[in-house]
Amino acid sequence: MTVRALNGLKMDQTGVARAGVTAADSATLTDANIPPAQAIDCRGLDTIYVGVEFTGGTGPTATFEILYRDPVVGTNTTPADGARWKRKLLGAPNGVTTIAAPAAQTTGALDGTALSEQRVDGRSQVFIRCTNVTGSPTSFDILVMPGARRYSDNWNE
Repeated sequence: MTVRALNGLKMDQTGVARAGVTAADSATLTDANIPPAQAIDCRGLDTIYVGVEFTGGTGPTATFEILYRDPVVGTNTTPADGARWKRKLLGAPNGVTTIAAPAAQTTGALDGTALSEQRVDGRSQVFIRCTNVTGSPTSFDILVMPGARRYSDNWNE
């Protein structure tokens, strides 16, 4: 399996993670719906910036979440399809009551004018999943830019 590396991008460069996307991605997290070949390698990075460029539409927006591929789950070395892609459920953000239920990390609705910083924690297989699209764009490109560098990939440091 080929995973595209972000390490070819300089810290101030934006690249295209996926081009010509026409709709939100499936909510069913199988390899058929979330192709591993479209994953990006974020080793060496704590965060990435995610953005979007639209073609057509009326005031289009798109929302994204970060998925992580885990080829090994527990002691099972070959997890069943549907058990490989994970999302992180993060606790309540600052300023929100601490009893709020954990929620999937998303970018919020992006309209093409901003980049959203997203945690990737140095993972080697990251997929930027589109969860929602509004405004009927003809297509859109998902953009990515390196964010904060990871100080260490060693759990003991």
